[in-house]
Amino acid sequence: DFGIGVASGEVVAGNIGGPSRFEYTVIGGPVNEAARLGELAKSLPQRVAASAAVVTAASVTGWRAADDLVLRGRAEPTTVYVPN
Repeated sequence: DFGIGVASGEVVAGNIGGPSRFEYTVIGGPVNEAARLGELAKSLPQRVAASAAVVTAASVTGWRAADDLVLRGRAEPTTVYVPN
């Protein structure tokens, strides 16, 4: 099962770990928001969910507002958009 969550904003990216285990990772609020939107998208027929900030910044058409939800770990509601 899969879901795709799309969010935008400033993140920190880089290598972490030591010689025996080395990884590249990205951390920050938008990463967490995208993960929560991805969880939500698993229950949607479209399998994709994006934040209003992404849809607005990209000036795309073909998306509609689905709901305002407080995602896990966040205090403010996120307006969730899905493809038409």
